[in-house]
Amino acid sequence: MVTTVTARHPHTVHLRVMGSRGFRRTTKLFTATACLVLAAPLRAQTPAPERLAAVDHVGDAEAVVYDPATDSYFVSDVGGDPGVKDGNGAIVRISGDGKLQDRRFIQGGKKGVTLNAPMGSRVRGDTLWVLDVDVLRGFDTHSGKPLATVDLAPAGALFLNDFDFGPDGGSYASDMRLRTGPDGKMAPVGPGRIYHVGADRRVSVALESPALVFPDGIGWDGRGRRVIIAPFQGNAVQAWRPGAAGPDSVAGGKGRFDGVEVERDGRILITSWNDSTVSTLEGGRLVHRIGPLSMTPADASVDARRGRVGIVSMEAGRFELWSWSP
Repeated sequence: MVTTVTARHPHTVHLRVMGSRGFRRTTKLFTATACLVLAAPLRAQTPAPERLAAVDHVGDAEAVVYDPATDSYFVSDVGGDPGVKDGNGAIVRISGDGKLQDRRFIQGGKKGVTLNAPMGSRVRGDTLWVLDVDVLRGFDTHSGKPLATVDLAPAGALFLNDFDFGPDGGSYASDMRLRTGPDGKMAPVGPGRIYHVGADRRVSVALESPALVFPDGIGWDGRGRRVIIAPFQGNAVQAWRPGAAGPDSVAGGKGRFDGVEVERDGRILITSWNDSTVSTLEGGRLVHRIGPLSMTPADASVDARRGRVGIVSMEAGRFELWSWSP
């Protein structure tokens, strides 16, 4: 706007220099406009993202969630092959400033904990909820003590990947519908699914569709009243409104999408392995915010108070803490 205004007025001066009276009018106009331009505040530029900390050796880090109450990032360590019930899963706790607090805050086979291959996670109140192959498990965010289990296997769950809380006190969970064999190889079993877990913990199949090709990350977009889906195959982020016959493509990208997190301010984070970025979904496009990274990002979670985002990589076994601007 500043460029347009200042570019216009030299021409005005040139055209209206036709006597002392006309010159005075033009001069006043130009001077007044110039004052307005000079007084107008410049728009602050968004600072470039900066890596603030890193923690290596966090295992097969498939997911991360930040909890403001404990000022901690909880990292899901699959601990081997995804989808295998081997009891090797763990939850790593990292402080809000990016320091390792407890490599095995929650550990399968210890202190009465069953945890096989933890994946997507969210925090509600004092409970850390984590998907584990075909169940949803709840743990105390302060002690790590197991609190609850919701079994999705009777509804046909095979390879639960991510979930988010919905508007009705329930939640939605994605299922890639993969079965992992004894050799660790995964094979698809039918089309992808989205399950609904009610507030009463009743489980139902909310959507099964051929358009759900390895549905990975998932997030509830309250403003759009829709579920955002990051498919690991395909080159478009999807959205599905409960009750619709299938998802719609909403934004193209490089593919191998993974993590989804919807912030309180409505921003939607998407991670992509193929271009090693963390982006925000803005209308019908993905806007790169961080990256390309030196690792493939599996998931990301924001600390809104500090303006930071934790990012994990399953391939690198690494957690990184980055600055994050609104």
